[in-house]
Amino acid sequence: MRVTLSEAERAELQAAQRTSRTVRHWRRYQAVLLRGDGVPLATVAQTLGCTQASVCNWTRAWRERGAQGVAEGTHRGAERRLDAAAERTLEALLEQANPQAHGYAARNWTAPLLRTELAKQGWGASERTLRRTLHRLGYRWKRPKFVLGRPDPAYAEKKSRGGASRGDGGGRRRGVVRG
Repeated sequence: MRVTLSEAERAELQAAQRTSRTVRHWRRYQAVLLRGDGVPLATVAQTLGCTQASVCNWTRAWRERGAQGVAEGTHRGAERRLDAAAERTLEALLEQANPQAHGYAARNWTAPLLRTELAKQGWGASERTLRRTLHRLGYRWKRPKFVLGRPDPAYAEKKSRGGASRGDGGGRRRGVVRG
């Protein structure tokens, strides 16, 4: 199907293309403009990296509703994996701040532990989803960070005697903290 653009239509499409914020919209406007220049359907599709059916659909939408028809609609996105009840359970777990009460050999809650505990209670979600939920609830996830052990108070005395000092070995601290 041949597309002919008047100067006003071409100006409207070019203005819409300039103000578009996404490449997806820009590509739709460009397809209609190229078709208006007489570029074959297969060439437009190959140039823009899309199917010929997409170019036909965008051109038809332009014919029916103008430049507004070419613009892509909004996408709602997927439903949250952790609903309000799961978020309340998660907050209750974090307020307890003791994973040992639930049978874990840890001093602080970590994302994997929280995920495991939520799965036991019937809410399955990935660690990424869990971290996004924690962030939305005002918590922040901290990765493990090496923390030197407390210095030995008798270090100077032992050093002056020539003996080796023995610290408490250092260790790792990690967990979920209220931000």
